[in-house]
Amino acid sequence: MAIREESAVLAVPAETGAFRSTGVPGRKRSFALRVLAILGFLLLWHLAVQANVTWPLQLGNLPKPGDVLAAWAKSLGQSAYYADVGVSCRRVLIGIALGLVTAVPLGLWSGLSRTAADTLFTNLELFRPIPLIAYLPVAMLLFRSIESSILFITYIGAFFPILISSRDAAKRVPPSLVQAARILGCGPFRALWRVYLPAMAPEIFTGLSVGIGASWMGVITAEMMSGQLGIGYSTWSAYHLMDYKQSMIGMFTIGALGFGSSALVRVIQHRVLRWM
Repeated sequence: MAIREESAVLAVPAETGAFRSTGVPGRKRSFALRVLAILGFLLLWHLAVQANVTWPLQLGNLPKPGDVLAAWAKSLGQSAYYADVGVSCRRVLIGIALGLVTAVPLGLWSGLSRTAADTLFTNLELFRPIPLIAYLPVAMLLFRSIESSILFITYIGAFFPILISSRDAAKRVPPSLVQAARILGCGPFRALWRVYLPAMAPEIFTGLSVGIGASWMGVITAEMMSGQLGIGYSTWSAYHLMDYKQSMIGMFTIGALGFGSSALVRVIQHRVLRWM
């Protein structure tokens, strides 16, 4: 009986490992499933519009996916499309960079210092639940230019996820690592680079992935409300002009950019954290 139970237990990891296979056949199967999932979504969309479905959602009001894809292919040949994409990407990149250089040190400080947690972090927690769109009137009052206010909202979107992940990561650094570094002659400031930041890196990347998504939501919201350039502005303008195909093109472009940004973060994470 004991031998059978042991054999059953040993069989589980082998089956799990086969399920998680990362070889060429596994990657091909995963790619094929993703393509089929997208094609299935487009087919359901087409059938819903063709049948003029009006309940529970008015799906019949949407343009057909073939028309949207044809218009998107036409937009890919226009320089204005790439100009809007470039403007939005630049804003998100600046917001993410500012979020990293400010949220990581503040998260580290509030995670290690009780005084900082009771003072600085308490004040920041009051602002964290506020929706990004609610920051727009304040941003317009604080900054002289529209561009600065858009960058501020983009920055806020990245700041809080990175701050929370950095704070929690700093609190979870094993004290044994810090003690071992001190025994080996590592001073407090050197320990930040040699011990804390490497130990915090996985959770910082997690916060960065969440922050990128929030930054895209922030920049699109700001561009829709007060922008003159960018994917958000062009999407909102197309809606007001009742050009619903262009509006949906903008929506899917935002989704593709967000997906690509998150994928890029995962690639960088695998490169930087090779020991994970």
